[in-house]
Amino acid sequence: MRRFQRKLVLLVTAPAMLIGCGNNGVSPPSSSATTNAGSTATQALTPTQTLDGRFPVGSDKTQLAIRCWGQGSPVVIFDGGHRGGAGISSWQGSRIVLDLQRRTRVCTYDRAGTGTSDPAPGHPRLLDDVTADLHDLLGAADVHPPYLMVGSSGGGFNVYHYAGRYPAEVVGLVLLDVPAGQATMSPSDVEELAWDNPGNPEHVDYVPVERQMALHRLPIPPIPVTVVTGKYGQSSDPQEQRVWLTGSSHPVQVVLDGGHNIYVDDPSGVLAEIQKVLELASAR
Repeated sequence: MRRFQRKLVLLVTAPAMLIGCGNNGVSPPSSSATTNAGSTATQALTPTQTLDGRFPVGSDKTQLAIRCWGQGSPVVIFDGGHRGGAGISSWQGSRIVLDLQRRTRVCTYDRAGTGTSDPAPGHPRLLDDVTADLHDLLGAADVHPPYLMVGSSGGGFNVYHYAGRYPAEVVGLVLLDVPAGQATMSPSDVEELAWDNPGNPEHVDYVPVERQMALHRLPIPPIPVTVVTGKYGQSSDPQEQRVWLTGSSHPVQVVLDGGHNIYVDDPSGVLAEIQKVLELASAR
């Protein structure tokens, strides 16, 4: 997950619907959820699995793991947070996946260096590398567009950049507590997350990634975008996250009562927002 010290900057925001408000410095309520999105110790969820495999990506043929449930289009693609977060273990027991797979195909994957995927290549990696991996993986696994992409925390950077790099493939975005990029981040701010630090198994070079997302984001196509902000999440001001709405054909922001892992704290609320974007995307 992105756990950097946030440096709030003034942002120009797009119009949006804002529900709720931020509460800086207040701890979130306790949650009975486990590490799987929206699941609890007493739930027995059995989504219908339709794909479970590893496929080579990139010139070095790194094997990435992907798992899918259900059938249909647009395909919902989940991308988890950074800092070693594995998408499959985070989402496979999710009430969100259980519900969505009844009406369309739902997929998640483990990025290089996480979960059951191969270690990341031994060089600094940027958003172009991460999104190229996902593009190659989806192609190799025959998971065809259009995609509705859902990104949590640093995974929101990935799906936003994917929409900018492959605009013909993405018909909607849902970003789950994704703070704005930090233009002034320096290597000393993330010393423990240097690309070659053992605590950074994905080998992402966070300083240029943060700067790119603050100052040089690729334009996204005119698609529905919903920003779901945790009331007790990483942003001291919910309006910080409205930066992701620029260029959207249907910009929406909601603030839900939960923390940074809002898909765990309020799976029903997150599911409702994904379903709304799915309806809009399906009508395109």
